Amino acid sequence: MGRAGADSTIATQVQPGIAAVIVTYREVGLTLEAVTSLKAQTRPPAEIVVIDNDPEGSLEEPLRSAHPDVRLLRADNIGYAPACNKAVAATTQDWIFFLNPDAWAEPSCLERLAEVAIADPRIAIVTPQVTFPDGARVNAGENPIHLTGIAWCGRFEEPVEQGPERQAFVTTGAAMLVRADAYRRVEGYCEQFFLFYEDPDLCWRTWLAGSEVWFVPRARVRHHYSWGASAGKWFHLERNRLLSVLTNYRLSTLAVLFPLLAATEAALLAVAYREGWHKEKLAAYRSVWGARDWIRGRRQRFAATRSVPDAEVIGRFEARVDTPQLESGLARRVGPLLELYHRIAVAAVRRIGR
Repeated sequence: MGRAGADSTIATQVQPGIAAVIVTYREVGLTLEAVTSLKAQTRPPAEIVVIDNDPEGSLEEPLRSAHPDVRLLRADNIGYAPACNKAVAATTQDWIFFLNPDAWAEPSCLERLAEVAIADPRIAIVTPQVTFPDGARVNAGENPIHLTGIAWCGRFEEPVEQGPERQAFVTTGAAMLVRADAYRRVEGYCEQFFLFYEDPDLCWRTWLAGSEVWFVPRARVRHHYSWGASAGKWFHLERNRLLSVLTNYRLSTLAVLFPLLAATEAALLAVAYREGWHKEKLAAYRSVWGARDWIRGRRQRFAATRSVPDAEVIGRFEARVDTPQLESGLARRVGPLLELYHRIAVAAVRRIGR
């Protein structure tokens, strides 16, 4: 596929409507700043929808005072993914720009994302380069994902890049522009995910549905980010990763990957015991087992929407887990073995998928 870069002539003629969505929970000051950044865009959204997940409605009065034109929806702490889906259901715009409440978009961000997004109808998701508040270091953007479903922030804490827009298998949910009809076709964010892992799962399903995901480094969003891997966070990350792996891979692919998946779970369980979050890891297993009927139902529903086999996308997965966010001496030592297994597994899945 050719470059899906900025085409100013097309952008001027088409101008699809964009709804910006912010889901917030007791982050009043930061949310108001995020809304202000949306209004300062060189191409502002047609509407801004804010979902307040605080049952006490802490945002309502400050938002009405500062931004009376913003659409406010209330939710009773239903979680990030369900709240996003609620906002999408409430708008008729062609594109949805999800922005975290602790992030703010640089003025040209939406314009640059839209230029790439409308250049090719196969593109369903475009994401900016997300930096830390200093604007000099990378938080996320073009994010890697391993065969086991482990995903991390791409180029984490490295200097910002000036590279061209390009395909990316996984993006960051801190800020992404999503084609509304493609989002609805894959059932949007997974409502089983109260927090975390919504973005890898959505991008993965988008590729399997025959659409594309792109990364646009010249579009920028600044983000107040802290890794903060608490025990509770590990529960959601591990549970949701496993649910995604068990529903997005075909059964034949899961069979090929079973040795790697089993070894990874054994290693993660050992890490969890060593670092003190083993109760959350075991709770994640129990939750996944309890969701087995849901897993079967989701697999059946997605069978009708899949147009791309695993064989066409599995080569985009990483062979190693290599990130400063997950320091592991074991991962470094077994790196060559992981690369060998990756080559064998990719070849096997492609042979099965012929």
